[in-house]
Amino acid sequence: MYPDLGEGSRLRYSAFISYNHKDRMWANWLLKQLERYTIPKRLHGQDSPLGILGKRLPPVFQDREELAASSDLAQSVRDALLESASLIVICSPHSARSRWVNEEIRTYIALGRRDRIQLLVVDGEARTPNLADSEDDNASFPPALLEGGGQEPLAADLRDEADGKRAAVLKLLAGLLGVGYDELRQREQARRQKRLAIITGTSAVGFVLMSGLAGLAVIARNDAIAQRDIARQKTMTAERTVEFVKSLFEVSDPSEAKGAKITAQEILDKGAVRISQSLGDEPTVKAELMTTLSQVYLGLGAYKKGDQIIRDSLRLNVDDPGVRARQLMALGDSQTRQGEYQKAIATYGEALKLARDADRGNPELVSPILIGLGEAKSAIADYRGAEADIRTALALDIARHGNRNPTVARDLEALGLNSLTDGELAKARPLFERALQIRVPIQGIAHPRVSEDLNELGSIAYLQRDSAAAERYWLRALRSDELVLGPNHPDVAITINNVARVMLERRAFAQAYPLLQRAVVINLQQRSETHDDLAFTFANLAIAERGLNRPVEAERLFRKALMAAEMHKHRNRAPILTELADLLCERRAFPEAFAMLAQAEPIMRSDYPDDPWRSAWVANTKGGCLIESGKPDEARPILIESMPELRKRWTPSSLFGHRAEQRLNRLPQRTSSPRN
Repeated sequence: MYPDLGEGSRLRYSAFISYNHKDRMWANWLLKQLERYTIPKRLHGQDSPLGILGKRLPPVFQDREELAASSDLAQSVRDALLESASLIVICSPHSARSRWVNEEIRTYIALGRRDRIQLLVVDGEARTPNLADSEDDNASFPPALLEGGGQEPLAADLRDEADGKRAAVLKLLAGLLGVGYDELRQREQARRQKRLAIITGTSAVGFVLMSGLAGLAVIARNDAIAQRDIARQKTMTAERTVEFVKSLFEVSDPSEAKGAKITAQEILDKGAVRISQSLGDEPTVKAELMTTLSQVYLGLGAYKKGDQIIRDSLRLNVDDPGVRARQLMALGDSQTRQGEYQKAIATYGEALKLARDADRGNPELVSPILIGLGEAKSAIADYRGAEADIRTALALDIARHGNRNPTVARDLEALGLNSLTDGELAKARPLFERALQIRVPIQGIAHPRVSEDLNELGSIAYLQRDSAAAERYWLRALRSDELVLGPNHPDVAITINNVARVMLERRAFAQAYPLLQRAVVINLQQRSETHDDLAFTFANLAIAERGLNRPVEAERLFRKALMAAEMHKHRNRAPILTELADLLCERRAFPEAFAMLAQAEPIMRSDYPDDPWRSAWVANTKGGCLIESGKPDEARPILIESMPELRKRWTPSSLFGHRAEQRLNRLPQRTSSPRN
């Protein structure tokens, strides 16, 4: 258990950011990083220095009034320090010489919380200044840290090659949460299926099954070709592998499955049993087959099965460095998928050495191993190291295959994902676009990676507020998904919902309506009405119904959406409450409407800390309700105060921008009092 700090688990702020005004850029950056951080699920409900952990950190205190005219810290700042579980000091030569940063540190130490101080170095040398040297102006640690016999706290350094921005933030978060840095660093991160748009979704992977089965023979055949001129024994091994693979397809005709996962899964399982019970005198062939089966299982998401197969294969007596390199690459893939990133990095390193063996290695494996290594590094926020590995693979593949080969597209996608995870949207977008330009002419729109790339590009464009491009990308992704999965797959419904949402935001209600109806039908064929995905789809269909002047049906759908959102504590809960409240105000059900807005306000602030327009939307909706209830004087300041954030995010012709401007225009004009 952690001791109470002031109000214990009821402290108002998770951290107080102390900085000099010249470092405001870094303070703003850090605030956003902390506010958008999602605490790993496995830590939810645990005791910590912040109290019982939930999904997000408690608020972070940053902004403070300029204190130049004051002789002491403002009382509001003292109160904020008292209510903060940690003090984070932005360290630079500016802050080291700042009177107010030093005063904030002294005040926090006086509260008995010296051990809750953390440092983030952004400039200068990571030390306290030499007070005897008047020209020593490059130290970044404020002197107050050492007063009273204190020692310099551990610091995270943004400029450190080993740290980097993301790693530095994770070190601060580990201190805030009271957990080990490695524990946070090893957490599962969003990988290729990560969706950054406001509408969650996943790319379809069911088709990987059949393509993976076909790949059993293709991979073995490619290996035979690649090794043809090395040794006859290798060629015979590859041919024996192909022969065995072909026998697996005699178990049943995979074409009869027509994409049904259960039938194809049975083929894989039977093949795995046959391999385990045979080929005892051909360990190299057996190792090749087990490695390929492992990769197919991993691609299907059967991580435990794939991991067990590849580990069993490593017990075989294989003396071929090229084959062992491929086994280790598959093990690295498995470790990465299970979040064991440091282990994966070490495994890929071993595989790389064997693949590069001058006599018996396999140079064809160097590039995919480097890609796996780069992706594992990206997952622990070593973005620079990841980019270096992936670019090395890219150079190898361009030299070997030219710049229009699918392997080059794969490398560009890995680079794009690394940049995307690092938050560099402008850098990621052209990389995915280049990958598409390679894949579509060669592999067609139905290739699995095409759909994934289009979805990533749609998400990036949406986050860049380029809604028109997002809509175009998602429409193309929809066509790809329909070709691969058929028209009624739940993943198709997710893409439909994304497309329709962008249409709603430009007020194309009639265009979005049939798409959303279709998405609901697809979902209800496979899921209950309270499935979490329906919280989005029902709410969007309700917006379309309202836009088409069908308020009764809109209210019914909003209430269905709210039921699903409440059940799952869904992040669309506060937006649904706000939209439903606005609709209730139209029919003058004011008590319920205002109660919903009061409920939505803190939830919206907590679930969307980096989207200030959303809280402004709750306030703006409340202002509209006040006008409806005959209280324009109360509505006026609320509407006026909320407009800047809304105008910053939405144009006057958009869904939210249009409604906000309408409300503002409904305010009665103020008249001047006549003079005597």
